[in-house]
Amino acid sequence: MSIVQKPNTKIDFVPKIFRSKFCDWMGLTGLMLLGAIIGLLISIFLPTIYEARSKLTTNLEVVTGTNVSEIMVDAQVDIVGTLIFHPDVVEQTIKKLETRGLTYTYSELIHKTRIERQLMSNIIKVRDHEPEKAAWIATAWAESAYERLSEAYPHALALTEAKASQMMLKSCLSDIEKQSLPFCQSLSVDEAQQIISETEIIILRESPLSLGLTGELNVSQYQLAPVPEYPVAFHRPILILVGALAGLVTALVIGEIEMKESERE
Repeated sequence: MSIVQKPNTKIDFVPKIFRSKFCDWMGLTGLMLLGAIIGLLISIFLPTIYEARSKLTTNLEVVTGTNVSEIMVDAQVDIVGTLIFHPDVVEQTIKKLETRGLTYTYSELIHKTRIERQLMSNIIKVRDHEPEKAAWIATAWAESAYERLSEAYPHALALTEAKASQMMLKSCLSDIEKQSLPFCQSLSVDEAQQIISETEIIILRESPLSLGLTGELNVSQYQLAPVPEYPVAFHRPILILVGALAGLVTALVIGEIEMKESERE
């Protein structure tokens, strides 16, 4: 019986770079230099961007045994991140920056700034072409937010207390079980109605002044933004390196295409 041997179909792929001549290496080097030069030109037209970060930390008092859920806690902390862009905070930030000789409009500051939630803190991230300016803006923004929210906190306390008193008084009038409590028995119906009316006035007055904060949520501290040392975008050495690598890849692709075409001929 004769044995039929299978043809050897193994293909040894050897990139052209390992079979290149001196002129090919010169072309590869030239494309890499061209890519590096393009990266350098891009870095000239796209200035380096730095990012400074300041932190605004909040405290939230959670009473155990109540129906406070994690979603409610997150919602309360997210309020602080929203209030960082409150018009009063932005206006105060603009005034602080003017003392340093920096003039920005509302839209310019908003364009430069991003807010990142981090557990019980909100990170104020500011980007600018100059690291010192980015740090000044982030610090001024954190200071302004802390001052404005600290100003609103007493109103939040008054609002929380008024709502709690109003709820207690209404339960004295409507809940038969709570009418036997000493607090409820010490008040007549007219007195309870009078206090409810007074708390309603307090709620209407304090609600806009509290900025949505509650007695359980307050801003505890803020951290100054250090001057960033390293850029986050358009770093010149990185752009030059990327350009050189792009030139290398282009040279390899062109070499392989030329080799395939020559083999077909």
